[in-house]
Amino acid sequence: MTVVGISLVKDEGDIIEATVSNMLRQVDEVIVADNGSQDETREILDRLGVEVIEDPEVGYFQSRKMSALALRAAEQGADWVIPFDADEIWYSPFGRIADVLAAHQGAVAIAPIYDHVATGEDRPDGNAVERIGWRRREACPLHKVACRPLLPVTISQGNHGAIYPTQNPLDGQLVVRHYPNRSVEQLVRKVRNGAAAYAATDLPLDQGKHWREWGQLLEQGGEEAIGDLFREWYWSADPSADPHLIFDPAPCLSQS
Repeated sequence: MTVVGISLVKDEGDIIEATVSNMLRQVDEVIVADNGSQDETREILDRLGVEVIEDPEVGYFQSRKMSALALRAAEQGADWVIPFDADEIWYSPFGRIADVLAAHQGAVAIAPIYDHVATGEDRPDGNAVERIGWRRREACPLHKVACRPLLPVTISQGNHGAIYPTQNPLDGQLVVRHYPNRSVEQLVRKVRNGAAAYAATDLPLDQGKHWREWGQLLEQGGEEAIGDLFREWYWSADPSADPHLIFDPAPCLSQS
């Protein structure tokens, strides 16, 4: 049984070493498509020894690109793939993910997502996963999936689903910790890249809507406007006073 992590990344140098290193502990192999990173992302990936594919196309055709990665993994012998984002920590409370999936006969495994939030109590040093220990108590409305790279399979936009003729989902075995907005500087870079990536596609305007809107905000209000957005929605000065947050660092930190 072979399990492969697959990811499409761009300019995630502040977190990608932690997330990919964690995935390497959970699965047998990792394949990453680098979408023209301009920071240290590619250097880190090369150092970690994962398979890296150059993806020079700016357009954010994530569904097509991730489905192609799943097919590539299948052609290399993968029985399962985990489509993960560069800002996600995946784990199972029941052991190594590859071992958990090996015991499941179905095609899809569902993983709830818990968003971590930058706060005034974050550690001053370490990578983003080490620094940001507070998360939202409730899981996100959407989930992530691991899936078998059978044909036909389509990884959905956002990596939130896998489309098969039939499914027998495994639930309650996998968990995702998500670190989407880690600093003003990181969010500015993310908005700039996201807006440009969706502008370079012919996808419906409701796909990537917030990236398109935030791109306009950045263009009209500059980085200060994105900083205001970050502090209003993605930052907590006093997380211990917020009933929606809990201090719960990712379990992978104790395995490092």
